[in-house]
Amino acid sequence: MRTWHMVNRYEGALTMRKRSAFTLIELLVVIAVIAILMAILMPALKIAREQARAINCLANQRSLTQAYIMYADENDGSICGGWASPNATNGVPPWVRPPGELAPDGSYTQVSGAVSFEQRMNGLRAGALYRYVNETDVYHCPGDMRKNLGTSLGDELEYLLFRSYSLSDYMRGVNADDAKKLFSFKDQANKMLFVEEIYDGSAGNFNHDGWSYIPFSNTLWDPLGNFHSDACTFSFMDGHAERHKWQDKRSVIYFNSRGEAAALGFGKGDQFNPPNVDLEWLDDHYPGKTRTAGGN
Repeated sequence: MRTWHMVNRYEGALTMRKRSAFTLIELLVVIAVIAILMAILMPALKIAREQARAINCLANQRSLTQAYIMYADENDGSICGGWASPNATNGVPPWVRPPGELAPDGSYTQVSGAVSFEQRMNGLRAGALYRYVNETDVYHCPGDMRKNLGTSLGDELEYLLFRSYSLSDYMRGVNADDAKKLFSFKDQANKMLFVEEIYDGSAGNFNHDGWSYIPFSNTLWDPLGNFHSDACTFSFMDGHAERHKWQDKRSVIYFNSRGEAAALGFGKGDQFNPPNVDLEWLDDHYPGKTRTAGGN
């Protein structure tokens, strides 16, 4: 009798185990449901991630602009050098310097070739604006993947670029005919200061000059960084920053690949036909009527 009860309990336990397991059809249904949920959620997660990156980028732009304004305030309105030069030019220190070494006494030495990440950071720390921000991440847009992936020219150390922001050529600030005083600009809320610029490393391991643009020419020269779903962030002389969405698909093509743009007839220095509405916006917000204050 006891043996029969034990067998009966064992068979019952087996039956419960069998009933608690998923059938193949049930597993396939669960997998299908998960796949549908992922398909629904992934675009939303991507949008949320992109929005977070854009917010962070705008904060960086504002921080750099505030640093630029503070430098001018402490120097009788004078602006710092707008290009990444290793030394001061005509007594004007650059806002950032090339990758280099920083000695314990604060002295700086430029290095070339396959530079390290720390040497890139040293170039930022040696710039005129760093003392006002004290954080290297401010110089990098989180949507800019070059620091990990490199550029179209390769993924070696010289192409692992970090700095995402540039001043325009008009804000060079070192030559005799360059703009020198920040307060001399009118309508500062509509005049750009820092831009997101893409650079591939073709002229060296760092972006050495400003963002080159020839206003009122219906052409593009240097590409802007397309890090925010066909949009770019800009900061302005009054201290605010904003994200601008490109309206003309040709702008996006140019910023992503100047080679593709050239093949389509609107390469570097070529006039757009028909005119590009995005260039009208850039013309309105560029700080001058020519590429540099001297008119060249």
